[in-house]
Amino acid sequence: MSPEFPNFPPPTHGRSWLRYALAALIVIALTAGATATAGLLQVQSFVNDLKQGGTIGGLAHVITRAQAGQAQTLLLIGSDHRAHAGAHDARSDTMILVRLDPDANATTVLSIPRDLQVTFTEPNGAVRVGAKINETYTDGGEALTAKVIKRLLGGIEINHIVNINFKGFREAVDAIGCVYADVDRRYYHSNLGLPPSQQYSEIDIHAGYQKLCGAQALAYVRFRHTDSDFVRAARQQDFLRQAKSQYGTGRFLSDPHQLTKVLGKYVQTDKDLQSVDALLNLATTAAYSAGKPIREVHFPPAYLNLKGGSYVTATPAALAQVRHEFLSPPPPPPATPRAPRGHRGRGGGTPSTAGLVNAQSTGENYAIRLGAVGFPVYYPRLLTANGQYAPPLAGENPRSYKIYSPDHKAYAAYRLVVSDGNDGNYYGVQGTTWKDPPILRNPSSDHRSVHGKPLDLYYDGKRLRLVAWRTRHAVYWISNTLQQDLTNPQMLAIAGSLRRLGG
Repeated sequence: MSPEFPNFPPPTHGRSWLRYALAALIVIALTAGATATAGLLQVQSFVNDLKQGGTIGGLAHVITRAQAGQAQTLLLIGSDHRAHAGAHDARSDTMILVRLDPDANATTVLSIPRDLQVTFTEPNGAVRVGAKINETYTDGGEALTAKVIKRLLGGIEINHIVNINFKGFREAVDAIGCVYADVDRRYYHSNLGLPPSQQYSEIDIHAGYQKLCGAQALAYVRFRHTDSDFVRAARQQDFLRQAKSQYGTGRFLSDPHQLTKVLGKYVQTDKDLQSVDALLNLATTAAYSAGKPIREVHFPPAYLNLKGGSYVTATPAALAQVRHEFLSPPPPPPATPRAPRGHRGRGGGTPSTAGLVNAQSTGENYAIRLGAVGFPVYYPRLLTANGQYAPPLAGENPRSYKIYSPDHKAYAAYRLVVSDGNDGNYYGVQGTTWKDPPILRNPSSDHRSVHGKPLDLYYDGKRLRLVAWRTRHAVYWISNTLQQDLTNPQMLAIAGSLRRLGG
């Protein structure tokens, strides 16, 4: 763990551990592409690392061997599975497909809702009707889970399967030096004074851009008690994007086994991946995909509440659309030249304000609560029609704080949190004197200028996830909700409406 961060105690209670972030780190190790240029002895040592956690059996008729240079799809399963134990005593908590394709516009990531309603045949021939997809792991292990996912998505090929154990998460996050994350809201729960039936993992993470290390990062990505599975999946995918952007090939090459030795203890893989040839093929594909952005493929939210529980449902048409977006992510929007400062220029017209309302007075009063932060405070004049600022709490909403960079320098920062009134989604305004935080280092070639503000744009596919504005004193950005509920014109209009407090 980085020396400037305390050794946070592990979360207590609750068995539903998320493994997504550990899965993210596996993808990071692969996309670093280091093994593609390493000698055979070095590659063999990576294979030995992967063998530490054991081998998944029974996959001969489930996975497809990919040829060198072809696109590859990985199924990442998070479970309570332990080495030398059967899968009958556990259910998969997380199922994620990751596609690395050198010819595609992005690396795509698809989270399969664990409560997705499916029908499947058990290994003993019994047919389960209307079950949850995470029960496939209980009844038939990784092979049955993969078989059902392939059928749902129109026979999509799966090339490798990785089963992740949560125990290595904190060590793996710390091994890459922690991750700067754009935390959308306050995450808090204490078990103090609660009966056992109401106790679950404790968490205390404030809103705002900040560095998260092992225990905190795990608590953040696994949180699920006031969110839907869709919001949680979006948070996990956002963590993956930010982790990958901060951990690159150079750091991996400097000490490649720093990460793989940790990961190898806590994962099981298919037998093929534990060979030099297969690992070289995958690493080569990953290396050619390393510069691609990560694209979230959102599963359409549709719920069915029955006496026996709540389910996620999907029509054949919805599943076909998910398959198409996963295999063929759309290209990024065409670039628009940046307009000179103070001029609108091409593409610099006023964006539509549909779905937005004037909330200048409310925003000004909310920003005043920050007090002196050491640099100019800007707040949005416009909010979404359902937008409401998080209830004011002393020192929390809104929040004024310090961000510490990797070189331990402290920068002033603040966060304004807005609830969008939609299924636990929040968007926000971030300001900081740290002018080059990792989250702003790779803007799109597309730019806009709104009301004289030259804006940097950050896309997820065709959807804006971040809009930033730079001044002489600081940088400011608007963060979309985790599920990216705000439209592109709304994001641009809110960013363009930023007004200086007291100005």
